Amino acid sequence: MTLPTSRIAAAAVVVLVAPSLRAQFAEPFDSQATADITEVSDLDTTVTYVDYSNMTVGASTFSIPEAPRRIPGSAPTRGVLIQCNTQGFATGTNLLAGANNPLVFSGRYRLSFDAWINVPIPVPSGGTEQLLWGVGVDNIAPIEARHNRGAGTAGIYGWICGENGYGTEDACINDGDLELADLGDLVSGESAPFNAAFDSNPFGGPNGCAGNSWVRVDIDQDSNGTRVYFNGVEFFNEPSGVALPGHAMIGYEDPFGSISGSPDAQWGLLDNFRVSTPSGCGSLGAAVNVGTSAGGEILNGGAPPAIAAPISLRLRGGPASAPVALISGFPAPVSIPVPFGLNCTVNLDIITLDGVFPSFTNADGGAVVSLNVPNNPVFCGLKQGWHWFWLDFANPACPFVVTDGLHTTFGS
Repeated sequence: MTLPTSRIAAAAVVVLVAPSLRAQFAEPFDSQATADITEVSDLDTTVTYVDYSNMTVGASTFSIPEAPRRIPGSAPTRGVLIQCNTQGFATGTNLLAGANNPLVFSGRYRLSFDAWINVPIPVPSGGTEQLLWGVGVDNIAPIEARHNRGAGTAGIYGWICGENGYGTEDACINDGDLELADLGDLVSGESAPFNAAFDSNPFGGPNGCAGNSWVRVDIDQDSNGTRVYFNGVEFFNEPSGVALPGHAMIGYEDPFGSISGSPDAQWGLLDNFRVSTPSGCGSLGAAVNVGTSAGGEILNGGAPPAIAAPISLRLRGGPASAPVALISGFPAPVSIPVPFGLNCTVNLDIITLDGVFPSFTNADGGAVVSLNVPNNPVFCGLKQGWHWFWLDFANPACPFVVTDGLHTTFGS
């Protein structure tokens, strides 16, 4: 069952993983000497370039796995470690795209980065810290952060905290000093995105949270406003949040005046800072779940698929700590039953098998594979189908397990 168009799909997979492709702005934080960023920080904030696979913070050592959306050609496990507040003052940092004179972005673009919020267990009193993001911000004090809101902040910016420590504004979006919207995991009707984005809560809370795991952050900005995605789940869609021309920012903050009782284990990591300005498609991409699942579910782990931006395919509900694979091919118009024996039939939502991407699940049965989509208009409207797949030898008659399918269309 092969169509001529499968050649296009196969070529897409080859180009998606080509190692030389870069977004318009891409900073991997390989070293401080070469970093193309401008740092604007409060006092009592430390920014250190590290190999986070083997790093020492105070008297403690840590080994953090590779961030999910590594910039092609960059060194593995390199990023920036940010520590805030050792003296009892709310502090934070903004890292702006472009060194010395930060770059100015306007119109349609996407800000993407990976962030790790490290939270001690048990959580200390005053332990809430958070990652920051911003579009259309300035490069002067006060920096864009929660503790400065109301003091003359600029642009569209926001945060998500590590352990759902606020209750009412665990995630937030602001326009300068004005709050546009917030979400609290304990507020009635607001917990759904936390549970969709994060597989667990290691701190004992009732809903999923961002702490102690990599968070994939995507901010879409255009004339329709600002849309905010954490791990591919939309947290905010604010039509009024149209940023003026300005800078793109990622950052980290301790918004409170209390000092952590576990400072060695309370910090943030940032990696894979991109700003993508896709053009030529004229419409947003789409990701649609199709078919049925034999186990687990496939999720689009990023904002709507776009050229010049990474795409992530996420597994939830797979086997714990086990090998799995993401498979890709040309989308099938209907689910196709594929027999693997007398009593074994697997439903697939792809016609061809054009790519296999091995991975390994975490203790929650989750995994993610990220690919880089080139900034080439030939990809506008390109369709691709995906499944997660693994073997379950507890069922020898039919050990093949696949999730439901995901059909993606690349846009801008």
